[in-house]
Parts: sequence; structure tokens; C-alpha cells
Amino acid sequence: MTTSISRCIDRSIAALQAKDFEATFIQLFPAVDKTAKKRRPKEGVGSRVKAFIRDEEALITGIATNNVFKGIMVDDVDFPTAIYKFGRTSIVHEGELDERLQINESGEIKIGKVWCLPSTYITGIIMAVILSTENDREKMAKEYQIQLFGNSYSANSLWGRRDIIEQRMCELWRNPNLFG
Repeated sequence: MTTSISRCIDRSIAALQAKDFEATFIQLFPAVDKTAKKRRPKEGVGSRVKAFIRDEEALITGIATNNVFKGIMVDDVDFPTAIYKFGRTSIVHEGELDERLQINESGEIKIGKVWCLPSTYITGIIMAVILSTENDREKMAKEYQIQLFGNSYSANSLWGRRDIIEQRMCELWRNPNLFG
């Protein structure tokens, strides 16, 4: 089934492939919010989006860096807050990313007053939406192949199948409690 979630993800992937990171986020944040609203229907937008990113932080960072980072806090700003405040809020209100969130293609990570993250973090957030069990009935019009942890997957085969990637990550890091 194609809804606004899969249409937004489809457009965010196209923008990411074009290396247009602001356009990627413009398309991605509505899909994140709609998914977060399915998970936490009674919470306000800021609370539910940050909670979704916090829930998915191990998955996002694992996909982004091949390592799992959770709970990093610098100057009272954690990863979910940085993405929400410097990304989503800035895009919605000003039409551009806040200068405190920068995306690069070099793989460089710098966290401080500025959160400088590799574009693979965007891939991680896109995959968090795709893998969310709440979205198990979604399907994109276009077929994408994605390489994750040494395996190739059809993106459409992964909608709602967090278990597949979670199991692969636990195997790779030999840690069955990686997500527990």
C-alpha cells in the first residue's frame, strides 16, 4: 500500500541520491512524524518525533557508522534533540537546516556546538521509518536496493521488518542484547 509515508520516503531517497540534504529532510520529516504519531498518538509533535528517534537511535547509528552510539549528550543536547531542533524545526520554520546541524559526505563526525554528521545518518533515519513495524503495509512505487551490513536488500521487502536488520546487527556485533 502506498501512503504519504512511502511517497515521502521515496522522494527523500531521490533527494539523498542527488545529495540535496535539505530536500531530503523536507521529505523525510513528515514520514518520521507520521510514523511517530502511529507509535505515540497522544503525544505532541516534538515529544513524539524525539521519542521515535531515541527509540531508533541504536539502529540509526548502527546503519550510519557501523557502530552503535546511544545517549550522547553535548551542551544539554542529545541526538534526538539535535535532529528535531536543528533539523526538523528549522526546516519547517525557516526552510533550511540550522547551521548547528551539518551533513557531510566525508564520513566525518563532530559533535559539539555544531552537530556535523555524515549523510549515512540520513540513511539511518530513512531506514528507521522503513523498518518500523507501524509501516509494515507500506510500499514505494520505485524499487531501491540497499546494502546493509554486507547484505543487499530490496527496500520494499523491508517495510516493517526491523527484525531482519536487528538480527543481522546482533550477529555482527555478537551482542544479543544490542537492542535490549
